[in-house]
Amino acid sequence: MKYLLLALVIGCVSPDSNAMEDPEEGEAESHLETATAATIPACTRGTWCVETAPITATTLLHGIWAVSASDVFAVGDAGTILRRVNNAWSVMTSGTTRNLRGVWASSSSDVWASGVSGTVLHYNGTAWSTMSTPSTSDVDAVWGSGPSDVWFAGGGTVLHWNGSGFTTQGFAGTMLSISGTGPRDVWVAGENTNLHHFTGSSWVTVNPGAGTSTLFSVLAVSTTDVWATDFMPTKETMHLVGGKWVAQKTNGSIFNELVALSASDIWGAGGNDVGHWNGAAWSSEQAFGSNASMWSVTATATDVWLVGSNALIGHRPL
Repeated sequence: MKYLLLALVIGCVSPDSNAMEDPEEGEAESHLETATAATIPACTRGTWCVETAPITATTLLHGIWAVSASDVFAVGDAGTILRRVNNAWSVMTSGTTRNLRGVWASSSSDVWASGVSGTVLHYNGTAWSTMSTPSTSDVDAVWGSGPSDVWFAGGGTVLHWNGSGFTTQGFAGTMLSISGTGPRDVWVAGENTNLHHFTGSSWVTVNPGAGTSTLFSVLAVSTTDVWATDFMPTKETMHLVGGKWVAQKTNGSIFNELVALSASDIWGAGGNDVGHWNGAAWSSEQAFGSNASMWSVTATATDVWLVGSNALIGHRPL
């Protein structure tokens, strides 16, 4: 079982105003543009390879999520949304030109994307729609435990979708990452903010002892197994295990995102480094050269994908 984990309520907004699509944007037809599909060459298991999508080579891809090994979504600048089906990447019509930053899905017909200026999009299996939210802050990350429990983090705001409307919670600092295990266990990380943990009734600020309050990503593998990656000066990951936070060195790597297949099988991507935790230590490599800039990673039991600047899509069959 994979743990793809990539936050509330000070004032409820009317469900009627939030559940509906933005009337100025409306629904955008989002069938795959098969005429521009890019077929992908086979990739050797246990090695990294580059996959090409039919987009401008300078496009920054910032988020990726695998629903399954045969259905993967990626998002990026200028409203770019890609989908990998039948061994080919195709462009989807997003209905926006805003830069997109995060993507998460509970299924192939329930996909969420987020971006700058409060942009939140939803895909119902047929079309992408723009959702009206009570925030204009950039939304850098999205995670959920199901269709009626979806969380968004960005700027100084965390949004929660309960299936019919949004609620919001404000924090100091800039939220960059969100992860959890369920509606009563949600973690948020960001810049100049430490960690924030929602326990189901309240938010608690947590200092994992990283020597900095800027934490680029957070990953909840379970309720008692949580990771956070810091920036400077330590360049390490902080690991909550056995009720204590323990520093785990990354050999200088700074990960923008983490994804777990199990407690002893975790992948990280950031800058030009790809990292892997085997249960005892981190290893890292420059799988795509010293000039690569990676932002997001996702995994299934058989594959790992990552995305980054200059239309980078990396794939590693396991």
